[in-house]
Amino acid sequence: MTELIFVRHGQTQANAMRRWQGWSDPPLNARGRAQAEAIARRFEAQRGEVAALYTSPLRRAHQTAGAIGARLSLEPRLLDQLKEIHFGELEGTTLADMESEFPALYARWQDKGDMTFQWPGGERRGAFFARAAEACAVIRARHPGETVVIVAHGGTIRACLAHVLPDLRGAWWHYKLDNTGLTRVRSGDDDPELLVLNDTSHLPS
Repeated sequence: MTELIFVRHGQTQANAMRRWQGWSDPPLNARGRAQAEAIARRFEAQRGEVAALYTSPLRRAHQTAGAIGARLSLEPRLLDQLKEIHFGELEGTTLADMESEFPALYARWQDKGDMTFQWPGGERRGAFFARAAEACAVIRARHPGETVVIVAHGGTIRACLAHVLPDLRGAWWHYKLDNTGLTRVRSGDDDPELLVLNDTSHLPS
């Protein structure tokens, strides 16, 4: 069994404003940098136990992975498939904006089982889930029986969990994932197991 440790990136200003970022590339804000250092300190005890560190190439994830890598003495490996979903024309907007300005789109978006849903000028939900599944498959194939840290985005981690835990696929949207929240999954050909979901005990209350 491979143990996958997912970490959502630290906070950006867009996160603080509850705006969708998608493929836009803002840096961590001051709070996000502090969060990244906090999760990095937590990983220091696992130096030598983690075989590899993967990250989305988007800056907010890469910065978070850099802090973790410094503590683990690992160079973050960029994996393009770990990028967040592309929100297209709605990048930078909020859920409230979508509901008021694009009511028909909002109604379709609410059906989380609709894999044909597509963001205008952006990504189709089914294609996004497929590339997240590909990322997980690539990592598992490279690291059978090892422990791997994956720094990515809320949407990407949810899509990965839907792939790794097929019996819980319908719950993908309900996973709460805070900035630098830690989620651990034991993943193999049989009996995958969710060990920890969104552990934020490294952050100040």
